[in-house]
Amino acid sequence: MTNRGQWHGKKYYFGMHYDIHANTKDTDIGTRCSPRDLVPIFKLMKPDFVQTDCKGHAGYTSWFSKVPTATVSPGVVKDALQGWRVATRKLGLPLHCHYSGVWDKAAGAKYPDWCVKGPDGKPPGNPPVNEKMCMRGPYLDELMIPQLKELIDRYDVDGFWVDGELWGVEPCYCERCRKEFTARTGIAEPPTKETDPNWSKWWNFNRESFEEYVTRYCDAVHKHKPGVLVCSNWLQSFKNPGEPKVPTDWISGDNVWMWGLDGSRCEARFLSTRGKPWDIMLWSFYCAHGQDVPESPWTSKPVEMLQQEAAVILAFGGRVQIYETTPELRNGQLAPWRMKRLGQVGRFVKRRQALCQVSETIPQIAVLHSEHHIHATVSHKNLIYVDVSPVQGVVFSLLEHHYGLDVLDEWAMLPRLNEFPVVVAPEQDAMSQTMVNALKKYVENGGKLLVTGAKSLERFGADFLGVTPGKVEEKKKYFVPAADGSVPIFSTWRLVELAGATSLGQIGTSTLMDERMLPYPAATLHKFGRGMVAYIPASVFHDFTHNRYPLTREFIGKVMRSLAGRMSITVDAPISIDVALRKQGRKNIIHLINRSTGIPNQANSGVIDEIPNIGPIKVTMKLPSKPRKVSLAFENAPLKWKYRGNRLSVDIPHVRIHAALVVE
Repeated sequence: MTNRGQWHGKKYYFGMHYDIHANTKDTDIGTRCSPRDLVPIFKLMKPDFVQTDCKGHAGYTSWFSKVPTATVSPGVVKDALQGWRVATRKLGLPLHCHYSGVWDKAAGAKYPDWCVKGPDGKPPGNPPVNEKMCMRGPYLDELMIPQLKELIDRYDVDGFWVDGELWGVEPCYCERCRKEFTARTGIAEPPTKETDPNWSKWWNFNRESFEEYVTRYCDAVHKHKPGVLVCSNWLQSFKNPGEPKVPTDWISGDNVWMWGLDGSRCEARFLSTRGKPWDIMLWSFYCAHGQDVPESPWTSKPVEMLQQEAAVILAFGGRVQIYETTPELRNGQLAPWRMKRLGQVGRFVKRRQALCQVSETIPQIAVLHSEHHIHATVSHKNLIYVDVSPVQGVVFSLLEHHYGLDVLDEWAMLPRLNEFPVVVAPEQDAMSQTMVNALKKYVENGGKLLVTGAKSLERFGADFLGVTPGKVEEKKKYFVPAADGSVPIFSTWRLVELAGATSLGQIGTSTLMDERMLPYPAATLHKFGRGMVAYIPASVFHDFTHNRYPLTREFIGKVMRSLAGRMSITVDAPISIDVALRKQGRKNIIHLINRSTGIPNQANSGVIDEIPNIGPIKVTMKLPSKPRKVSLAFENAPLKWKYRGNRLSVDIPHVRIHAALVVE
């Protein structure tokens, strides 16, 4: 049964995360972590809950752990955790610990038998390093669980945010894992290459082993002290679709420090369908050229950049926490000027809490993110390296046409399928047969479905799509009509001919629109039962994620308009405006988020600064009666609205960062 999770309560909405990943070079850990140091600094930011350093990927604790297998950093001078506990108690804040789970270099060095082994029996990596824990080794029982219990008993902590997890898991070929894999599958030897037909079984065995490992420490914590919360970083998130059965209490992950806005646009639309409390952690700092580049040191993000990142999360009802630390300060000290800035972000977040926190979607377009497809098309590196580009491409392209989108896996979509006027199945050719059958029935009963990808024709059948299948061409560039021109799409193509469907334009071999055209459609539209199915016989959404060509967006938009027709809510706005359609009781809420930046594009920096007002924006909404009230929340702008012929029309001159049109 799915674990629905728990949280501290509605008022705990804006959080702070702090970690330093203690190591052997530290000399003064804890010397600036007294309540006298921390209480004033917390008051500058005003978080509702706090997560603090405990054990990082290096495996050294930043407290005096007494567990026999522990490795305490030689730089621990004072008990920082005790200072954080006293300070948070004074302010009435829950305290979580940041604890690195799968990734523990110190434990790996001391206990190599605990670690993941490659196919040759040696640690993976170049050079090989014992640092990632085997899910079936002694690590959990001999170090991790004892330390989690120690932290509960000694410091009365309220929760654990376990790091280095989903993205740290690598396939393990140790004797323990080999034996269990054979017992479960009957396969004598685990495969070593992705081309092996049993690779997906092996990869999924490792995924299931990880889920069992997380379940074990969740159960241990909950049994030891009910009410202490547990989260595994990025488990049950966008890159880990499927029924959220593992009994974590909430879902969370730390967004990348740069270019993170796109990640949150997908995560928020997926996490809001999990049925669990959730948040996304934003890094408060960034660097221009990636980690460990001395000439590009870390620096603080502009406040407006963090506010923009937060808005995407808030619109879907998620909480926000912010990761704050500075590489130069290893003693626990926090910079007052930076904490004041984070306080500005906190005020932005809390002003939106009442209207955002408990809301649900207004169904418009559902994007299928099939867990069966992901589990069948896995990579070699680790559990989080999966190809989500087709789903990202839907989100990125259709948001630029201002549609309302929700991202659902099969577990979430199947019981809710008929709520959505339109569904997109983007290159999900390994979805389950149950999902295929449900989508065909959905269309037959009046639904509208967009299917993309050359291989999707086999999954749905040519009759359903209204085409006659031709040959498949690998790695081919064809031009498709878009706006007043054409755009090349490099993909595997399925050449099809019409057999009941209508054409939405032909493919060509050059940029010319009237010459060098081929007798094959770029997209088709077919009536099936009471509904419609559109088909693009190429990986158009993967292509859009990779290239982000505006004309590709226009091609996709034309296909969607031909399929969907006029929606009950439409938004006409500049490309940089994202839309989120939500409701709260009798309130219809149209969130408008400005993703633009006021500074020129810079190849060496993704920083967002001096965000300009963007507009105008026109919202239309089909309503059975005249609304009692129409207002704009969060920002000030003069509204003009009228109601005529069962349709509300609202003109908004501009949006700065995040405004919400509220219709009651």
